[in-house]
Amino acid sequence: ALLAAGRNLPNSDGSLRALQSASMISGLPYTFVLFWCAQSLVLLCREEAGDLREDRKTFSVFIISFAQPWRVVRALLFPGFAMGRVVRAVGGWPLHAWSPQAAGTIWAMVFQAMYLLSIVFVALSVVLYQWCIVGLVLYLGFATFLGLLRTSVRSTFKIEHGDLLTDWLCAAALPMLAIAQLEAELAVNGRGEGLE
Repeated sequence: ALLAAGRNLPNSDGSLRALQSASMISGLPYTFVLFWCAQSLVLLCREEAGDLREDRKTFSVFIISFAQPWRVVRALLFPGFAMGRVVRAVGGWPLHAWSPQAAGTIWAMVFQAMYLLSIVFVALSVVLYQWCIVGLVLYLGFATFLGLLRTSVRSTFKIEHGDLLTDWLCAAALPMLAIAQLEAELAVNGRGEGLE
């Protein structure tokens, strides 16, 4: 269809470039799948070599789990508040030693602001394309913080499956499911008071 539409253009190279761009954009989601496959292969080789135990502890809830859908919906609408509760429960973040409650509240506001501003700036790309870049940078910052928070939960509860790269990929690709998984992990380990 793009090639046929370019037939009427004065320069037919435009339709070919549009077709090339469309094929690259449609292949972009598969790069995340390839990242996970490559990392899984590395972990499998390390398990086979004996560097990692096969029976090491995992998250109690798989990341793609809809057993408690309200957690996913709440994380979609207010991810910062759930992340702030996880900061308060797990600790190890700035200001937590001073006051866990204050640290959870402050980090909740920071996370929620990053999330909402990323949506606002991506929506403003209708006016000026550069706002989209600002929004995506804010989203990547939000995903980085979520990946670090997932790493904190893994180290607190001695979960040996995964690493920082896995945590970041889960946070960037499936942020709402990652937040729901963190809340479920806190509930299973007895630190989920006030999460329901």
